[in-house]
Amino acid sequence: MKEDARKVELDDFFNFNSKEAINRLAYTEADLEYKVKVIEKMQELGMKITIDKAGNICGTIKLGNNPTKTFAMGSHTDSVYDGGQYDGPVGVMVALQTAEEMIKRKNCNGIIKVAIYACEESSRFGNACVGSKYLSKKLSEDDFEKYVDKKAQAQRGEIITLKSEIENARKYLKEHVKGIEEVERIFDEVDYSLEAHIEQYESLDKKAKKTGKPTIGIIDSVGSSLRLRYTVKGEPNHSGSTPMKKRHNPADTVGYIGLKVRKLGKKWEKEGLGRASQLIIGTIDDKGSLNQIAPSARGAIDFRLIGENTSENALEEFKKIKEKAYNKFKTEITEETISTGIPAITSKKLNSKISDICERLDINYHMMASYPGQDTGYIPARKKTMIFIPSTEGSHNPNESTTRESIENATQIFINLAQDLLKQKDIDKFKVNVEEFNKKEKDCKEKNKNQESKSKNHDKREGR
Repeated sequence: MKEDARKVELDDFFNFNSKEAINRLAYTEADLEYKVKVIEKMQELGMKITIDKAGNICGTIKLGNNPTKTFAMGSHTDSVYDGGQYDGPVGVMVALQTAEEMIKRKNCNGIIKVAIYACEESSRFGNACVGSKYLSKKLSEDDFEKYVDKKAQAQRGEIITLKSEIENARKYLKEHVKGIEEVERIFDEVDYSLEAHIEQYESLDKKAKKTGKPTIGIIDSVGSSLRLRYTVKGEPNHSGSTPMKKRHNPADTVGYIGLKVRKLGKKWEKEGLGRASQLIIGTIDDKGSLNQIAPSARGAIDFRLIGENTSENALEEFKKIKEKAYNKFKTEITEETISTGIPAITSKKLNSKISDICERLDINYHMMASYPGQDTGYIPARKKTMIFIPSTEGSHNPNESTTRESIENATQIFINLAQDLLKQKDIDKFKVNVEEFNKKEKDCKEKNKNQESKSKNHDKREGR
């Protein structure tokens, strides 16, 4: 099918010539306006629209004579601060274009769902994949009250909870979308789940430059994260007169922890277990003085977990680092876990099918892990996986970029996979319907019996 025949056009959602920063934070008006545009396309395709208590949105359509299998596709639309235009929405567009093609082909037997998962980015509320975690029951409605908009709180002293913003978003969408139905969850468990996402680094782009062809990433493991903040209490004193051996400097402790965490991250990376970085540091109530040892300091760490790595293992490693820091600086360290998750292994069966499709369509592919957490990690599905579309300049920045060809490759992979998994079974005209056959056989016997009876009566009358 030619691209210009589609109802779902990429140019309606992306400006391929723009590097303008995107600030479409979760549940903000910018995010909701974008969602309305997507929903309108869903409705053009004849999809039924639902929204759940986390703000997840789903378009559903049943295809075929007796659809039983459910095939969910989708991603998110919210962005980070000053992000790029493809992270998230490109997966929604690939899903929509796939749904449109499957509807036109009329040879699919299944339930197609296109989902927009809510609040995938942690930028606003400090917790990522809120919508997909809610679907998998890792988050509840009660949990939504715990998370607040950090920027609004810091800059304006305003307390905006995740729960209140979800309620506002649901109200906005009900007012702007006709026929949207409110449900507990957009789905409980699906048979298949597939997500396309922009790669958040440039490894696929580098491979493409070597081969001269775009390369798709097939994800065999989706990472998760353990994020924590910690506080260090030391002993304030004069930074000139206090001997080095007598200092209990919280800033030294934070620096030491950062180096140890980096060393651990490099070790994990070699072992295929993840990465780790200290991302935020600072002294508390810093007066800007350059001749005082501060009484306290703080840091924040992002542990990225892959494969068999766990949050428990990361916390145990951090405990060892804390003990070494205490022995060295005699400072008190306390930590608070902000968010935690479990790495997900994707379906080998689906990954094998995708690799076969790539070979058949002459699309380059590369098996890889996703270090960033993704909605796919939490989607409740019997079989699930995801693919990466190459980015030419990383992600989470305005320069994030990709090509039409790469997006089209992802769409063709989705279409072929959906066709394979949900293909309409042909009716075998030679297949025997046992129940119908038995009924006909019974009727035939009755008919023969009646004919025999008539024949005997006739013979009697004729004196035979």
